[in-house]
Amino acid sequence: MSKFRFKEFSIQQDINAHKVGTDAMLLGAYIDASKQSLGLDIGAGTGVLSLMLAQRNPNIQITCIEIDKKSSDECSANIMESPWSNRIHLINHDFIEYQFTQKFDLIFTNPPYYLTDNSSNESNERTKHITPESLLSWLNKIAELLTTKGEFWMIWPSETSQKIIEIAHDSDLHVAKKIAIYSKINKLSRNILCFSREKKEAFNDEQLIIRNHDNSYSDAYRSLTSDFHYTEF
Repeated sequence: MSKFRFKEFSIQQDINAHKVGTDAMLLGAYIDASKQSLGLDIGAGTGVLSLMLAQRNPNIQITCIEIDKKSSDECSANIMESPWSNRIHLINHDFIEYQFTQKFDLIFTNPPYYLTDNSSNESNERTKHITPESLLSWLNKIAELLTTKGEFWMIWPSETSQKIIEIAHDSDLHVAKKIAIYSKINKLSRNILCFSREKKEAFNDEQLIIRNHDNSYSDAYRSLTSDFHYTEF
């Protein structure tokens, strides 16, 4: 049995290809959902991001969408076993094809995608390489579903983050916040990006280092994730 324990909930992850990891912990901890009321989790996987946000905001209602049936079933079980099952609704469907009936003031995703010009190179059946054209369609739909004042959050490898920002701009999604994530000092690995439909002259540019030189977690990472980790680390 593969279970990841948080302070207020647990994640069963026997089936999901993408286990709970540092990316999810970072993204879920950084997203500010305190003022939002309707959230959308795209490619929910285990449901970890939705559960993290539901823990912090007692009023938010979240819709999860997950295309893979087995992953969706596991996500459903995690939601039902949590304290917030009445506020999280799961849909087993393809995001692009599904017809939503409402807009959201918070959309978020930890996508299993790698930006490439060759969509045939797949490491496993649930890790997909996405072309810029397909990504534009994906971001266009996100822009359509986002309220005027809403925010869209994602995490992406640093080497292609600038390309993502440029493609998002074509969908009228503009960077509102960018957090550079360093695995260690001077080792940039990914970026957490927050987009809005409102274009701003400047955006918040931050950074976080996960581990110290001795491989221990940094004080900044410990503080950021302290609401969620089950044990001290």
